[in-house]
This record gives sequence, structure tokens and C-alpha cells, in this order.
Amino acid sequence: MEFLSRHELVELTGASKRPVQIRWLAERGYRFEIGADGNPKVLSSAVQSRLEEKAPRRRRRQPDWSAVR
Repeated sequence: MEFLSRHELVELTGASKRPVQIRWLAERGYRFEIGADGNPKVLSSAVQSRLEEKAPRRRRRQPDWSAVR
């Protein structure tokens, strides 16, 4: 399992203080555990899959058949 680094966690949450990071994660429904060091532990794969879900999907363009008769 690969967890977000401390720097990545700051990047994701926009906060450097642990209580603010924990609140941010909880309010947005991210799953995490608190490590023995007091820092939230978040799987990088969970963040990646969540961000992929929110990414806009490209719609396939259909040809304009109105010019064909």
C-alpha cells in the first residue's frame, strides 16, 4: 500500500496543520486512518480513483449528417 506523502497531503488539502487536514478529508468523504504519529494516512490509489471519477468525460462527437442527402 502506498500512502500520500506529507507534502502530497498538504497539496491535496491545502492545509499544513493536521486537524485541518483531518477535517477537510472527513468533510469530503475521504477514507483515512490516523497513524501513531497523529498524521492522517490516505491511500494514493483512493485519491486517484476519486479524482478520475470527477474528471469530465469527453463526449464522442457525432458526424453532422445534415449535409448528406
